[in-house]
Amino acid sequence: MASYDVVIIGSGLVGASTANALMRAGAGRVLLLDRGNAGGGDSALTFGMVRRHYTNPVLIQLSMAGTDILARWDEEVGVGTGGYVPTGYLLPVPERLLDACRGNVERQQSLGLETRLLTPDQIHAVEPLLSLDGVAAAAYEPMGGVCDSRLMIDSWILDALGRGLELRQHAQVAELTMSNGRATGVVLADGERIEAGQVVVASGGWSPEVLRGIWDVPFNLVRIQVAVLRLPPGQIAPAAVTSDAVSNVVVRSAAGRDIWVVAYQPDTPVINARDDCQLPLLDGYEAAIRAPLSERFPTLADTPLVGGWGGAYDATPDWHPLVGRVPETEGLWLCAGWSGHGLKSTPAIGRVMAQMLTGETPFIDVTDLDPDRFARGFENPCAYGPGARA
Repeated sequence: MASYDVVIIGSGLVGASTANALMRAGAGRVLLLDRGNAGGGDSALTFGMVRRHYTNPVLIQLSMAGTDILARWDEEVGVGTGGYVPTGYLLPVPERLLDACRGNVERQQSLGLETRLLTPDQIHAVEPLLSLDGVAAAAYEPMGGVCDSRLMIDSWILDALGRGLELRQHAQVAELTMSNGRATGVVLADGERIEAGQVVVASGGWSPEVLRGIWDVPFNLVRIQVAVLRLPPGQIAPAAVTSDAVSNVVVRSAAGRDIWVVAYQPDTPVINARDDCQLPLLDGYEAAIRAPLSERFPTLADTPLVGGWGGAYDATPDWHPLVGRVPETEGLWLCAGWSGHGLKSTPAIGRVMAQMLTGETPFIDVTDLDPDRFARGFENPCAYGPGARA
């Protein structure tokens, strides 16, 4: 029977970053498992947005540290690239959210983030295509932008393999083995048993299945869809990544003449199990993006739809992730429930996880993300209410 110091379940952004940080820390034998191809789950379906606009210091600090690593990838990782491009990030808000947005900007500034609140007459200097109807102000981060999750995952894994990481793809975990309340390893679907000193569940929307019978993971799976539109030759593309809190449309430029569009819908379906989430766009989604595009980006409203995909947010009750030891267990850790916020924070959270696993004090305090917080009656506040903007 093979034996490892740490077994990580899930090789998406969280698992790959954690594995890389553990190998750099000299944490012994580490095995990274994935039920499919490395990075082939929801991490491959991300919208790719980099922003630090959050309500709570823990997410602000994680996203700031993560973006700093993205910006200095050559020095911090040294293999491949994270594909980070600072296009700027813009969050227009209506009058009813103006005070909340101003408070968030001031909080972020107090933590050292370069951000400011723009008045409507300042917004067009950042995004000329934006209609200002209903916009009271906009938070702006010049270093917000986009990155590429697949490049990040490949880079982390390649670097970690060179440091001794063992990677096994198409190795689905059927069961976690426990003894006297302590994780002792995993059993794969083919019956193979693997011993581990510590086990990390980093399997996103599949985490409830991995932890079934051990702990009920407190999140819902909420479908999110990305539509791909293609601009005709000569049409001007959006400059900044824009998440509009007035019309609830999110827009970014992508490769070539493509733009990606997300509409936050109040009737977004909840999925019972992650494998039930269909990849193609659902019927009616094109209509759902056309109306808010007409309101906020009128020049893009009739741009042809050429594709898209759907995935799932693993959304906790307060739309903040679950990071730490699984309650009432030893040697069993969870890093999931990112609720759509993980991408830009994963370079930092991998290091936090490695520090916790090796007994060090994390360089960012993630106590407010502890998995047992809901049982203790604690929820992280969200300035705009529970949801994808947190």
